Amino acid sequence: MKKAEIAYPCIWPYKIVGEDGKQIANTIAIIFKTREFQFGESNRSKTGKYVSFNFSIEVKNEQERYKIFDVLKDIPTVKIIL
Repeated sequence: MKKAEIAYPCIWPYKIVGEDGKQIANTIAIIFKTREFQFGESNRSKTGKYVSFNFSIEVKNEQERYKIFDVLKDIPTVKIIL
């Protein structure tokens, strides 16, 4: 199977799912304070335990895209990154 070709730089969307929406939002604001990004809540679970967010940021290459993924998954209350 051929690997998809991505033209960099590009805006890359991430879906973030976690338990403490306020902490996730605050952490992202701190980590990416010097960069332009889009961030917003997209959904909540019925019980309110989980919240999902859409996060988009410009990435310069594949290595940066993976590095941002790793930074996001290291936020303590984040459960899933897509």
